[in-house]
Amino acid sequence: MKAGDETTINTCRIEGAALLPDWPDAAEAAREATFRRLHALVLERDPVPADVLMFARSSFELRSIDDELAALVYDSMIDDDLLASVRSGGQSIRQLTFAARDLVLEMEVSDARRVVGQVVPPQAAIVELRHRGGTTPVTTDELGCFHVPALPDGPVSFRCRPSRADANSVATSWITL
Repeated sequence: MKAGDETTINTCRIEGAALLPDWPDAAEAAREATFRRLHALVLERDPVPADVLMFARSSFELRSIDDELAALVYDSMIDDDLLASVRSGGQSIRQLTFAARDLVLEMEVSDARRVVGQVVPPQAAIVELRHRGGTTPVTTDELGCFHVPALPDGPVSFRCRPSRADANSVATSWITL
């Protein structure tokens, strides 16, 4: 058979025998009408909540394919549970470390929902706190230190854009703090 042959395009094989689908126009129209009605029923009976649609659309504004993803390599909330039987006392500060190829973001989140962090190696950068409501940019000092006075509720992500022209921007995964 040739690649341009009509029978090759519309043929399927079951147990070695070639079968040609033979949908009459009326059956094809009925099938399409059934799928359209099912689609309408799903949207009518189980609509997507408006806030879910809004958050999904806004998440596209916060993405950048040029960012390098920084992996969460340490979270005191998870990792310190392994040592819970060794020490006692309440924890008031959550420590997080995100690592990328050329950059590390170290952060401490207090009970008052304040973030104090540092870019390692120390350098001037803009650290953006990304959240449902948009972004909050914060500038680091010459030692790479930054602080966010108020952390919003819900999931957040951080994007670090170093001032050096040859440095890549780095973004963390989304995390609820």
